[in-house]
Amino acid sequence: MPKLTLSLLLVILVAVIGMGGVLDNLFSQYQSQASNQFDELSPYRQLGKSLALTLDKQQEPEQFIANWQQQDELTVTLDQLDDFFLPDSLKQSFYGGKPLVFETDSNISMHFIVPSQQKVLIFNIPPVVKESQNSALQLLLTAVFYLGILLVVLIWLYPLIKQLRKLRQTTKAFGEGHLQQRINVNSTSYIASIENEFNHMAQRIETLVSDNKLLSDAVAHDLRTPLARLRFGIEMLQETDKAETREKYQNHLSRDIDEMERLVSVLLNYARIEQAMMAIEPQSIDLNVLISQCVAAVSDSNKVINWHAQGIAMVNGDANYLSMLINNLLGNAQQYASNEITLKITNTASALQFIISDDGPGIAKEKRDELLKPFMRGEQAHEKPGYGMGLAIVSRIAQLHDAKLVISDSVELGGAEFCVTFHG
Repeated sequence: MPKLTLSLLLVILVAVIGMGGVLDNLFSQYQSQASNQFDELSPYRQLGKSLALTLDKQQEPEQFIANWQQQDELTVTLDQLDDFFLPDSLKQSFYGGKPLVFETDSNISMHFIVPSQQKVLIFNIPPVVKESQNSALQLLLTAVFYLGILLVVLIWLYPLIKQLRKLRQTTKAFGEGHLQQRINVNSTSYIASIENEFNHMAQRIETLVSDNKLLSDAVAHDLRTPLARLRFGIEMLQETDKAETREKYQNHLSRDIDEMERLVSVLLNYARIEQAMMAIEPQSIDLNVLISQCVAAVSDSNKVINWHAQGIAMVNGDANYLSMLINNLLGNAQQYASNEITLKITNTASALQFIISDDGPGIAKEKRDELLKPFMRGEQAHEKPGYGMGLAIVSRIAQLHDAKLVISDSVELGGAEFCVTFHG
């Protein structure tokens, strides 16, 4: 949104200043040409020259002026030429017959030489109020100015309207159930931040819907077996009176109930991760400390765990969920490692990576993305306890910390390698 606001202000500012300057320059040029073509004092110059020539031939010019004054509204006087002081630069043109014009705020005076009489004829003219000859032009240029600004704003609005229509179409398609719909964000887009937020929201909704479907399918599948055993055990209890047999079936029932409780607990923990993370204020945490605590908690493991904290590895997040992430990865490595597990941290200016690898059988490339989904287990999973939720929980916690989980092959140990990248 700041980009949208700044671009709008810049467009309006450039349009107003640019178009105003251009139109003002055109109007000034037009007025200058019109002024050169029209001189409002020209009639007075002609009258003054004629009167000066007439007075030059009169025996009594003052009497002529007095009689002429009664018939005209102009104030006309005669002064002695000797009393009329002029700089040398103006004398030649004035004595040659060119009138001089002096203008003040109250009046305009025109001076003509009467050579034979050695007099100066002075016309005192009221200020000439020149009615605008350019009202139509001014109106036209004003209309052009506002239409130009409107055109510039419409040009600016066109890509915005186009982007909003695209956002509307994508939102409508998304609302109709096409959850894979996304907006191709252009770096020059006015609403790039809104489009990115929409894509982020759409991705989370699609993930939640997908997880909900997977959880529903898994619950239906994984709860069916213990429920069937419970039903069978209850029926057998009803049919036997032997104490030993009843105790046997009661123990089976208890184990089935415990299994169902563990499954429900895992499902609830997974479902609560995102809601809990949104309510948590992220803090700066040293990942080295968390890893050391998690490794110390499994010190009695029969696997060799290679871990040496080096320096400081600070990330923003929640310590409890980051500990859960580390514990799940470490527990997964313990299940599948043959003998050795290595944990390490690499830190650069732009990212921090937590890497855990083992010497187990590894994970096939085509199975890696699938294993990050709930209730998805590896090829040897039937030999190990669990529900296939460990890596799904790790992936979700990583996403909520703006981190990325990548599965690859370990070059050093030959088994699987899990890399969680936290961007600075």
